[in-house]
Amino acid sequence: MARTKHRREVLKKAEKAAIREKIKAFLTLRHPITRFCALFLILILVFSFLLSLEPIKHYFYDPFTTLIASQAAWILKSIGLKVHASGITISGEGFSVKILANCNAIFEIMLFLSAVIAFPALLKEKLIGGVLGTIFIYILNLLRVVVLFLIGVYSPQFFEETHIYVSQSIFIVMVAMFWLFWVGKWVRSVPA
Repeated sequence: MARTKHRREVLKKAEKAAIREKIKAFLTLRHPITRFCALFLILILVFSFLLSLEPIKHYFYDPFTTLIASQAAWILKSIGLKVHASGITISGEGFSVKILANCNAIFEIMLFLSAVIAFPALLKEKLIGGVLGTIFIYILNLLRVVVLFLIGVYSPQFFEETHIYVSQSIFIVMVAMFWLFWVGKWVRSVPA
């Protein structure tokens, strides 16, 4: 009887020690999820800081947004609309829209790249995910701008709600789905 009680106490102590060790591993970045989350947050902070720098805004951010406006205008022209782009503004057909900082997909690309870089995968897999994901997000955002402009022209009463609620939600879900697709399809091994 005393032997069984002693065995139970030893097992309880061992279980508690194992739980303490798991918590310690989780909190000290030895756990893969903790490492991923910590690196993801650090990368977001680094990217955010870099994007806030004036030279980056001037030489990257603004030209990138202008490129989206001009490409969206080109697509709209190719489907028969009389539009033009001037800087970050697309105008024509009685409607005008500015592509502001949160509508150029740079933040979403930054989040996606942070998740790809933070995920424990081989460098080759990260490069594939980063390049394909950036292209996917860019094209998806370009289509989003075109569709929103068309809504602004043909159904302006729905533009604001579609822009803020519908297109943003679909865009974020699609980016997250692409990341999950990358993890499931292209990541073959997870290095320790």
